Amino acid sequence: MPLKSNETDGPITRTRLSAYVTAHEKVTAVSLSDAAATLTAAQLVDSKLFTIDPSANRNLTTATAAQILSQLTDEAVGTSFEFTIVNLAGSSHNAVLVGGTTVTVVGNATVGAGESGTFVGVVTSSTAVSIYRK
Repeated sequence: MPLKSNETDGPITRTRLSAYVTAHEKVTAVSLSDAAATLTAAQLVDSKLFTIDPSANRNLTTATAAQILSQLTDEAVGTSFEFTIVNLAGSSHNAVLVGGTTVTVVGNATVGAGESGTFVGVVTSSTAVSIYRK
């Protein structure tokens, strides 16, 4: 748990830990329309759950690394975030995660019909993010 920003300078207290856990355990489902979409940095870091019911294969492109880094208040190399994509399609239509500028998707980026995929984003430098399929 990186605790580096101005809001978190100082000793670790019960209040700071509680605020951190509350912020990182909250999940808000984002229902995506049946179209290609760009997942915003706020959605990736804060919402953590995406659903889509595609009628054709759909690309879901992440925000850029710069946008993601600005959303993470305690960003440092190794800082991570997790999100899940749920594909509600009843047939063979896929949701495919595509990395935005300086975001690299590692592993199987395709979430098949009726499946879910959980991904972990990791800050790999001051300008780049890698996203790994769990």
